[in-house]
Amino acid sequence: MTTALTAAPWTAPEPRELPEWRARMRDHVTSKNGMRTLSHAVNAGQTAVFPTVAGMNASPGAVASVILSRSEERRLREAHLYYATADMTSLALAAASTPIAEPVREARLPSPYGLLVFAEPIGGYAQDIGQVFAGTPMGREGVHATVTTPIVAVSWGPWAPDDVNVAGGPPVRWFNQRQHGRLLPIPEEFRGVWITFYAAPGLAFGGLAPDTIVGAFQDGSAMTAGDIQAHPHSAPLNWDNETALAFGVPLGEAEPDTTAEWTHVVYTAWQLMSQTGRTQLVEVEEVPRDRAGRKRDTRAGITGPGAVRIVNVHTAHRPAREAAEQDADGSTGRRAPQWSCRWPVRPYRRNTCLNPRGHGDGGCQHEERIVPGHIKGPADQPLRVGETVNLWDHQPDGRAAPAGTVRAGRDGGPA
Repeated sequence: MTTALTAAPWTAPEPRELPEWRARMRDHVTSKNGMRTLSHAVNAGQTAVFPTVAGMNASPGAVASVILSRSEERRLREAHLYYATADMTSLALAAASTPIAEPVREARLPSPYGLLVFAEPIGGYAQDIGQVFAGTPMGREGVHATVTTPIVAVSWGPWAPDDVNVAGGPPVRWFNQRQHGRLLPIPEEFRGVWITFYAAPGLAFGGLAPDTIVGAFQDGSAMTAGDIQAHPHSAPLNWDNETALAFGVPLGEAEPDTTAEWTHVVYTAWQLMSQTGRTQLVEVEEVPRDRAGRKRDTRAGITGPGAVRIVNVHTAHRPAREAAEQDADGSTGRRAPQWSCRWPVRPYRRNTCLNPRGHGDGGCQHEERIVPGHIKGPADQPLRVGETVNLWDHQPDGRAAPAGTVRAGRDGGPA
């Protein structure tokens, strides 16, 4: 059964809801269902970064899911909470369209651990759900339903391969799986930041006809898109993909519809959040956690702050409401939104010397700064801006995304 590419739009939560979302996500990732989903993804070759432990009397997925889930639980438990408004998301997307030159810097992280939810998707991808479920308990022969998954949030935290050890057991080895069948070992000296990308559970299936067959239940009966939509989800966001960035190493090319592209947007958002002084482009409003919520967090063992930091474009640079509405009209809510009306001239990157007096002895320090674009031209001539729409609803040139780099959400549907 073949179904047209489609998906329901992403609707972001209210910023004040993020503490409760964090708590539910943390509970889910270490739950039996959450770990089973991770295990299936590892065994099916759908993870980009994963651990192995030799000599364990269990499947690779079962072993990896324990390590992955406990690591993510800590990231969520200690996370500072951030909410990027629609304008902030569009600014990060516009600035990320210019390649990042600086190597990954730890100082760019807004906090050691964080959870950032975007008001609009930072990207997305399309896949045939039949191919994704193939080789898993949910696979069903003859299924060819194409779905689009929007990426709407990220968590992060410091990461090194030797962060996790098996007590009394063999060492944990980590691999980067860029393509099916090609495993690249991650060196033990790696030091950097782990990023987990999140999607809303079931969202990709919302645009399919309810009777569209997408997989199979454990008893072999057909699972439909309607079944997945009707099934209650224990977490508001599900772990969809992951990557690890090495400090001091430049980012790779931002290949469309992959973790590389989304990483450029996330790192650009971090750059924008870290800029201060005359080049400050964003401002932050903090929404405190109420007393009852703080008590619940303490009882649950959550150590990260309960306050939510709303990140918005600075009032001096904020686009007009009319421009935002025009961009919204040209966006689907399932891919990165159109931003060309809000930012008709995209921001650019400038290599800035922080201490020019050190030029003589080579002791100067440079930093990449993002500068808003300005419209230039004769004052008496009308402005002409091309109709550039930065929106993908299909894979570029009809190409499938690289295997092992993106995948349909680890939704799993009803167990």
